Amino acid sequence: MSIEARKVLEALESSGKEGVGVITLSLETGYSQSELRSFFKNHKQYCVPLNGETKYKLSQFTETCDSVDKMLKEIERQKVNDRVSRAFYYGLIAGLVIANIGTFAELLF
Repeated sequence: MSIEARKVLEALESSGKEGVGVITLSLETGYSQSELRSFFKNHKQYCVPLNGETKYKLSQFTETCDSVDKMLKEIERQKVNDRVSRAFYYGLIAGLVIANIGTFAELLF
């Protein structure tokens, strides 16, 4: 199940400065606690742990901290960059293999 970032970030935003516990957030959003912890781990710049990671709140120290929409746009931009990087890497490897297929064939035969 993929977590919808908007749902989590809006729940954190509504909790204010005191934050919200993982269990409460799980009940509010319908996501499991482990899914939420994974989300927090992957988005540390937006989700600040409180009380030894039992509660979380939105970070106020990022450039995009003034709006959930800006945070979501940045998360989406990061996803796109990751996909492009992976595609480039696989394309590079495939290109190297194709370019050297004659050499590989000579070694085998």
